[in-house]
Amino acid sequence: MTKYKPGDKIIILDYNGKPLVPQVVAKIEEIYPDGKYRLDLPDGACCFEYANHFEKVDDETYSKYLQAVHEREQDLPLDLKIDIRKFVAKRPRLRREIYRNYELDKKYVSVIHAYAGRISMYGRANIPEQFIWEFEDAKQGIVKTRSFFHDIDESIKEVEVPDQANAPSVL
Repeated sequence: MTKYKPGDKIIILDYNGKPLVPQVVAKIEEIYPDGKYRLDLPDGACCFEYANHFEKVDDETYSKYLQAVHEREQDLPLDLKIDIRKFVAKRPRLRREIYRNYELDKKYVSVIHAYAGRISMYGRANIPEQFIWEFEDAKQGIVKTRSFFHDIDESIKEVEVPDQANAPSVL
């Protein structure tokens, strides 16, 4: 069994012992006595994993996969940064529509973030069709809600959601 130390560069493995597709790399941040390792992921997040779920890679492989991870990153829409009560107070006739679109927008943002991560991690072919449908519906819905708010107030930008949330794997 390989000995790991903090700072080692590793690639995450699936349950079959093969690298995930698309590949995910990390650095070992901390080692715990119970056999868990704290991993520092490229997006700034951390997770705990056991040694049988990753293996050491050289610097060249690490940098190649890290570059691919950064290329796969896409800007996803964020929550609207408006005070909805003040926004509605200026437009009392559209109150019901504004509240409805605001709630829909929050729902669509959460669906897009959740499913984009799953699709990029597991690949579109490995996601159940219902979830793909919900993801596509949320992408269309957020474009409509943001267009609605943009028509009322031009300081709110319209959004475009990337067609593909999953990027091709790098071998």
